[in-house]
Amino acid sequence: MVPPVAVSPVIKTARWSFLLLGILYGKQRYDYLKPRAEEEQRVEAAEKKIREEQEKIAKALAEASEDSILK
Repeated sequence: MVPPVAVSPVIKTARWSFLLLGILYGKQRYDYLKPRAEEEQRVEAAEKKIREEQEKIAKALAEASEDSILK
């Protein structure tokens, strides 16, 4: 086997620096996007509730307008 090659301290420092910068960037980006995602989820939940109510009303109207023997 070939013995391991010594990595330059400059390369090691650059790797660790970019790793830490990437972690900091990810945290910053997450903090930026999180409130937007929460707002979208809140809006979607409100729209879903309205949509379910409309479907419930439409179903009730469809059942009421059916021809039946009892009428």
